[in-house]
Amino acid sequence: MLTSLRKTLSPNLRGILVTILIFISTGSYMPFVNLAYDQRGLTEQEIGMVGALPGILVVLVTPLVSRVADRKRIRVILTGLGFLAAGVLIGLQMVPLGFWWILVLQLLIALFSGWLSPLFSAVCARMAKKYAIDYGNWRLWGSFAFAVSAFLMGMVWQRVGIEWLFLGTFLFYMVAGLANFLMEEPDPEPEPDPVSGSSSTAGKPEFSSRSWLPRDIVVWLFLVAAFFSNMGMGTFNQFSAIYMMRLGGTATLAGLMRTASALVEVPTMYFASKLSRKIGELGVFSLSVGIFAIAWFLFSVATEPWMLIAITAFRGLGFGFAAVSAVTYLDSKARASEAASYQGLYTSLVFGVAPLLAGPLFGSLAQQVGLPLTFRYSSYVGALGLACLVLVYGIQIRRRRN
Repeated sequence: MLTSLRKTLSPNLRGILVTILIFISTGSYMPFVNLAYDQRGLTEQEIGMVGALPGILVVLVTPLVSRVADRKRIRVILTGLGFLAAGVLIGLQMVPLGFWWILVLQLLIALFSGWLSPLFSAVCARMAKKYAIDYGNWRLWGSFAFAVSAFLMGMVWQRVGIEWLFLGTFLFYMVAGLANFLMEEPDPEPEPDPVSGSSSTAGKPEFSSRSWLPRDIVVWLFLVAAFFSNMGMGTFNQFSAIYMMRLGGTATLAGLMRTASALVEVPTMYFASKLSRKIGELGVFSLSVGIFAIAWFLFSVATEPWMLIAITAFRGLGFGFAAVSAVTYLDSKARASEAASYQGLYTSLVFGVAPLLAGPLFGSLAQQVGLPLTFRYSSYVGALGLACLVLVYGIQIRRRRN
């Protein structure tokens, strides 16, 4: 059936379909999982640990798997298998065996899901480039699917009970994992001409199989900026739904909060690629870092549920800019044989190390000083990313003068 669909559907439709299915699965799960943990009696500190400790495996496993996927050209296969395995483990969380059971399962989920984002991003970026498709046009369908899924499933979980979250997500992940095989493995790099030594990758630095890490300090500063920005986002990821409930909201409003963000992300992603042609991918990413820092500060002064919805919608601008610019910026710096490796390095730092540090830190702060002040500190941490980007611009200006 999948083979038939690959022949019937155009590359653009395949990319849109797979992106939609993947983000339906995450939209049904991500905004509500901490509500399920809170209902089971986990403390803020325990929720912080559940969100942070899996980051250890993301840090250790993601770069390794991404590198193997690049060298063996099995990015699509590993992405599909990762979704299927993660879906099974998410479904097992339906068994209510307490904090340690959840923690162990989350560690195992991270073992398989850590590489999903970099591999899928690399496949999408290269496939879009191959068929002259704007990557942002694919990614915006993901945010639209996330928005619809978060809103509708918020009402479903409120009606049937949040404990059914894990079984429902298992089913969504199974469909997404199978659909992923509709994507195409990126083409290998062209062999250098034996006479001239030239290839279509001319102008980019050569990397051996043992040395694929970025050598440009600008790329590393970009990664550090992304690290601080996502670390500041840790409080939002862990406690935004809980904060909504404590301000008098409901599970439906918690879902609507993420829906508002995703609906803003859709047009933002559409214009992100166009804006990058004027101010560059780095300029677009800088806008996202600033928006995130402002959003967490506004969270710290919010007093009503509707305020959280409005602020999260504003946050959607930042997410839309970041989701497109980060992937395309790193892809522009990498050769085909490092496409997933660069994305894996980004994922390891941003979605591995950052939550690993943010989880215990902000979880402990939330328990000691409360959520409003914790969001204030998150804003300060996120602003450190802007300082790194200022250094990037300084280096680029100096290089132009030289």
